[in-house]
Amino acid sequence: MIEIKNLNSNQRFLLNILVPSLYALPLIIAFLGPKNFGFGHEKLVYLGLGIGAVGLTIWILAMLTLGSSLAVLPGADRLVTRGIYRYFRHPIYIGIVLTLSGLFLACGSSICLFYVITIVVPLNIYRARSEEKFLREHLGDVYKTYYAITYF
Repeated sequence: MIEIKNLNSNQRFLLNILVPSLYALPLIIAFLGPKNFGFGHEKLVYLGLGIGAVGLTIWILAMLTLGSSLAVLPGADRLVTRGIYRYFRHPIYIGIVLTLSGLFLACGSSICLFYVITIVVPLNIYRARSEEKFLREHLGDVYKTYYAITYF
């Protein structure tokens, strides 16, 4: 794992640009590429839109709950345990995956669904583990207790 504390300000800046870009890339591909809505099955369009709406709601709620604690790279000095963070440690990542998966299911974009599975999911797992390591080191038992009572 990359040690965040060992990165200089230019490397931090690049990561703050790169990571969100990895989420935007499949959106651009899906927008510009051919569409086979719901892979030709109308019910999949509605299922995909529903999954996407749930994901977007989770994503927005998590960002609003974090407020000024929101950051691309780990570096928190306190633990947010209210709102959706009462149940999930990484609701933004859950929201991102559900939003993108739902949208690409609705659009019928197999290449973008593949991208989510091979790039976005592993990236979010890596980010979650990096954050958890950082928080365990900086918050100790407080984080361990929180970890024990919440889901991913």
